[in-house]
Amino acid sequence: MPAELMKGQKWTERKHKMTYPAWVEIKVDEIRCRVVVLDLGTEHTRVQYLSYAEKPLNNLSMYDEDWIALAQDTGWTEFDTGLEVNGNFNDSYRWVRSKDIPVDLIGSVRHFILFDLPQSTKPFDGRMTERHTAAVLAAARDFEVYQPAGSWAHEEASVEQMFTVARERGFEGLMVKSLDHLYERGKRTNGWLKVKPSDDADGTITALHEAVSEDGTPLGRTGSITIAVEDGSTATPHGIAHELGREMHEHPERFIGQWAEFAFMERDRQGGYRHPVFRRVREAKA
Repeated sequence: MPAELMKGQKWTERKHKMTYPAWVEIKVDEIRCRVVVLDLGTEHTRVQYLSYAEKPLNNLSMYDEDWIALAQDTGWTEFDTGLEVNGNFNDSYRWVRSKDIPVDLIGSVRHFILFDLPQSTKPFDGRMTERHTAAVLAAARDFEVYQPAGSWAHEEASVEQMFTVARERGFEGLMVKSLDHLYERGKRTNGWLKVKPSDDADGTITALHEAVSEDGTPLGRTGSITIAVEDGSTATPHGIAHELGREMHEHPERFIGQWAEFAFMERDRQGGYRHPVFRRVREAKA
């Protein structure tokens, strides 16, 4: 079956197509889910939960009454959503792909994220208002359907600064949405641009740099490191978890010379790494 949900293009390839102001949303590790309420208002009303590829998703029937009620409240019978379980992709995937709910996920923290309303014919700025109304109505029924956290951007530089902050806070990336795009089923659109690390690299740690507060006060932990990559280039990734950063700061001898991996958006014309973010300390290459 053809896809019914819209997808975004890559920021690095299409950012010149974005118009401003744009709405920038946090991209989280969820499972995309098209919720469809069928035969609303009849004795045959039922709910389908489908992946982007239109495959059934499991273990979601407990939400049928909530989605039916939201459809009745809003008049919409189709919702472009994501399901997030315990805040990570692995648990979200296991929930919807297992025949039965995995025992260790019983009692897990779950919620839906409402991305868009495919049935609306309004440009995105109008759909944002409709989405907000749907989320408010869901909250009134104690149904956990949230809008993605977001903010306005007025130029490309703002988007990339937001991306750096999002990665430092542990999020996957961003989705940038133009205000004038329409919902296009089954298409990749320039109206949605995905901002996420497009590649990764590794090398040896040659220096540790202490984190400082906004007023310049040292924080007693490593905030970034310098990595020498095998091709002769260097990178200074940040986004180091506070606990690991404190260990690095207190025991630098344990880390200088170790191998580390980082993610980055793209290489610049000088061969540098744009928005490098620390991923992990890893074993040395053989």
